[in-house]
Amino acid sequence: MKKFILSAALVVATTTAFAQKTEAAKTQTQQTAQKGTEQDRLFLMKALEGGNAEIKKGALARSKSKNTEIVKYGDMMENDHHSVNGKLKQAAQQRGYKVSDHLTAEAQKMYTTLDQMEGEAFDREFVNQMIADHRHAIELFKQQVANGTDQELKNLAANALPTLETHLKEIERLQTTMNSRKN
Repeated sequence: MKKFILSAALVVATTTAFAQKTEAAKTQTQQTAQKGTEQDRLFLMKALEGGNAEIKKGALARSKSKNTEIVKYGDMMENDHHSVNGKLKQAAQQRGYKVSDHLTAEAQKMYTTLDQMEGEAFDREFVNQMIADHRHAIELFKQQVANGTDQELKNLAANALPTLETHLKEIERLQTTMNSRKN
C-alpha cells in the first residue's frame, strides 16, 4: 500500500512539474509571439495609413489636374492602392486589429495643402508627394519582408513591392517629363 501511495505521489508530482513547465513554455511562446507581431502590427497600420492617403490623393489628382498623365497616375493610385488596402484590411481584421479609413493628422495636412493648389503648382506638389510617399512605402514594405514574423504579411509585402516600385518609377518619369517641359 505504501508503494502504491508513493508511486501515486510520484506520478502527481511529475505531472504537476510537467504541467508547470508546459505552461511556462506556452507563456514564453505567447510573449515572444506578441513581441514578434509588433513589427507586423506596425507594418499593417502604417501600410494602411499610407494606402488610404494614396487613394485620396489619387482621387484628388483625377478631379483637379489638367495633365492627362497625372490624371492617369491618380487613377492608378486609387485602383492599385485600393486593391492592396483591401488585402491589408482583411489581414488586420483577421488578427483583431482595429482598422480605419481616416487619414492621419500628418497625411490630412499634406492632403489639405495639395487640395488648396491649382494647375501646375498642384501637379508639381502631387508629384513631389507621390515620390516621397512611395519611397517611404517601399522602405516600409522591404522592412516587413526582411524583419516581419508573420509569413502571410511578409508575402503580402513582397507581392506588393513590384507595384510600389512601378509607381515610383512612373512618377519619377512624370517628374522628369514635367521638368523638361519647364526648361
